[in-house]
Amino acid sequence: MALAMHGKLATDGGESFMHEHCMSLLRDLDAVVADFSELLAQNRQRRADSERSSLGLQQRKSVDSSIYQEFFDAEEGSRPSGQLLALHRDSGGTEDVPDNDTASVGDSNSESDIDGEEVFELSQHSRTPSLVTPGTSQKLTPLPRAHVTRRTLIPPSSGPPPSIISFLRKNVGKDLSTIAMPVTSNEPLSLMQRMAEQMEYSELLDAAASASSESGERLCYVTAFAISVLSNSRVKERALRKPFNPMLGETYELVREDKGFRFLAEKISHRPVRVACQADAKDWTFTHAPTPSQKFWGKSVELITEGRARVVLSATGDCYSWKPATCFLRNLIAGEKYVEPVETMTVVDEITGQKAIVNFKAGGMFSGRSEDVAVTILDVQGKALPLTMHGKWTSHLTLQGGASHGKEIWMVGSTMDAAATRYGMTLFSGQLNEITVMERDALPPTDSRLRPDQRAYEDGSCDEAESLKIQLEESQRRRRKVMESEDQDWTPQWFVPDAKDAEVWTAKELGGYWEARAAGKWASSHKVFEL
Repeated sequence: MALAMHGKLATDGGESFMHEHCMSLLRDLDAVVADFSELLAQNRQRRADSERSSLGLQQRKSVDSSIYQEFFDAEEGSRPSGQLLALHRDSGGTEDVPDNDTASVGDSNSESDIDGEEVFELSQHSRTPSLVTPGTSQKLTPLPRAHVTRRTLIPPSSGPPPSIISFLRKNVGKDLSTIAMPVTSNEPLSLMQRMAEQMEYSELLDAAASASSESGERLCYVTAFAISVLSNSRVKERALRKPFNPMLGETYELVREDKGFRFLAEKISHRPVRVACQADAKDWTFTHAPTPSQKFWGKSVELITEGRARVVLSATGDCYSWKPATCFLRNLIAGEKYVEPVETMTVVDEITGQKAIVNFKAGGMFSGRSEDVAVTILDVQGKALPLTMHGKWTSHLTLQGGASHGKEIWMVGSTMDAAATRYGMTLFSGQLNEITVMERDALPPTDSRLRPDQRAYEDGSCDEAESLKIQLEESQRRRRKVMESEDQDWTPQWFVPDAKDAEVWTAKELGGYWEARAAGKWASSHKVFEL
């Protein structure tokens, strides 16, 4: 009996020692994570975390990195809280886990993912948003108009982007929240123009307007459009640089007479960064007001876009919405960098309740970028329809099953010649910063094309662009401090929130952007590029 008791105590003592040893290692690891987070000026958690916690949902906190967005803006930061969850052993051998579980670095998707499928409450979104009036024709000033010739090449990049490791090494011990990344870490486009890239394959929405809704084919076209947005990252050199972060109040217009749509975007919020955009065509209206965020995971960056994109068909009032796919920028520190979407994306017909579940197939650990995608169409009861869609988000999508079996509904467009030396840009994206005869003398002073640092950078004058970028950022900080001292809130000029759904922002109709453009009156525009 005594021997048995001695053995039990020895065992318990060993387990206790092992537990304390593991906890010591965890505390050391937590300190390392906290120090590294401080170096990277990690001062924010995702806005969504606070919203979800207010609903009583279980969330996991993450190291919210500014290395891909806010870090570049040189904003103030503070030391984040530690990521260690202390696990205490009770007499029963169980572990006490606090309500706010911070045991792992990362967010759980319990609120939005069940068996790999996004939860979507139709009852909360089943109304038709007031984006267009069904059965009416929209005035699309300045369309229609004659064909416009656009460029097919841009100047090649003047050199490779800076090494992040080298940059961090040179700034060890400094407050990185006050240090902006060099301009050569950018591509000669702003985030506003990146938003406009969503419209490269707008013909898919044209096709959706005339496709059958009963078979799910219309939903397939809208889903193909949602997937096609990802293809602008197919050239891996595109992952090496980021877009210019727009000034508050910066705008961007895109009128494509060849595709029959007009597009407008405006940066409506700085903290958090939020851009509202709307595209109008004869048969449809597209709106999106995303809040992009990033998480730094050591070797990769998770690229998240909060906010649902919406398409409303003019003739029927059918409304489709989706939350853009989450992507990862892989091999941030070393190795070949590339962007790939992960997990699933759900496109919902808000009127009928049909859903398209987009599954981005995961590759193996050493297989490189995963490109395969499969789409399942579900009816209102959640039953799979015969029609499906397969392909690669980098190249093509083909319908499978039903009367449209084997029909290829989307194929990727062209890239610029020697795209790898031209920031990995497609032909469409390479034309976004061009001032054509359509825009000449017609743009407001807030348009991204008129941004001096971005223009100098595209022209290859990196030193001038660096100097101009610093001046613009300092000028923006001065304006922001003046507003804060006068207790003023920023009011977007061209977009307004929907009265029933704050997530939806639409372009003003009366006294809006396109009316001002037609009249050539921009006197009230903000001076966002003032040095």
